[in-house]
Amino acid sequence: MRCLSALILLAILLSFSAGPVLAQGAMNATNDTVIANVVPVEEAAAPLKETVEATEAAPQAVASRFQQLSKYVKGPATVLGKNAAQEYVDVSQTANRDTVFTREAGAATPAVKVGITRVNTAEDKYVEVTNQAVGPWDLTGWTLASAENTTFTFPALTLEEEASVRVHEGEGAGSKSDIYTNSSAPLWIDNLVSLQDAEGNIISTYDVSTAPAAGAWSDPLAKQIQY
Repeated sequence: MRCLSALILLAILLSFSAGPVLAQGAMNATNDTVIANVVPVEEAAAPLKETVEATEAAPQAVASRFQQLSKYVKGPATVLGKNAAQEYVDVSQTANRDTVFTREAGAATPAVKVGITRVNTAEDKYVEVTNQAVGPWDLTGWTLASAENTTFTFPALTLEEEASVRVHEGEGAGSKSDIYTNSSAPLWIDNLVSLQDAEGNIISTYDVSTAPAAGAWSDPLAKQIQY
């Protein structure tokens, strides 16, 4: 009986002593499994780095379907053609104001916008001169001529812009717009009368034969029957 009790006690002690050993063995086995499954950091980062490098290099390997027409060159901007400085030129200082060309090829006349605008061939014969230039115009020493003869010489006279002056044959009271020759000599001898400047240049010529004749005013009611 005592031997049986001793054996039972020994078995219990052995079972308690074997438990920690088995647990330690199981824990060691578990740790070995975890360690076996853990990937080193450097070994795990290496494939990732290779993947990134492969991704960045991938677009360069693919041929573009767009054609590069030009290449950027670092430096100052250039202008195609002549790179001339932009400057404004005062054409009024370089333009020729002395002559202007007429419709006839190669023919030139003085660039003066003062001329004969009307000739009256009725009883009150006169030649009208109008200033169509910008600003006043000095007519001092200018003349009217016909058949290469001077028929009238203007006295000291400044014609204002858009103003007119009439030179009448015969006698009369003069004003700013009317001048009388106080002579019986005609203002025109043939069908042409010209306006010449003080240097003798022909500025304007008028064909007297085309001048409209002045008509007498008539009362439109004169012939109507009145009651």
